Amino acid sequence: MSVVYLPVEPQNGLTSSDRADALDKEVWRLVRPASVQSSDDTKFLYARMVHPTTGQVALLGETTDELPVHPDVDLITLLALLPEVSQQEKDMLTFYIDANRGKTVLFGNLIPSSATQLTIEEADAAGWIPNDDIV
Repeated sequence: MSVVYLPVEPQNGLTSSDRADALDKEVWRLVRPASVQSSDDTKFLYARMVHPTTGQVALLGETTDELPVHPDVDLITLLALLPEVSQQEKDMLTFYIDANRGKTVLFGNLIPSSATQLTIEEADAAGWIPNDDIV
């Protein structure tokens, strides 16, 4: 198991918190697209941590999580939430997800190369963990 802290930068008028919610919602939609969700479905997969000094939000994920990809997945919104990612990398992500519709993908393979990834120890050293509680 490899827990990763993914600090989310604000982009395109979205705060770090709003963008973290939007990204998490779109990762969940890989599993359960809006077309098959019911009103009592969860909307998110991952926990969040708010940096105690900066207020920036990080998503906490497990890089080895296997996510089932629904055959009806739509990537338009997810890709739009990644303006800092090159078109080549977006194309590779699209190919990876499309090739695995009806199968599974590793969460770690969905993380863009431009994303900051912190281990628990690195997050602790950077002040993300305000006390000795390790997630």
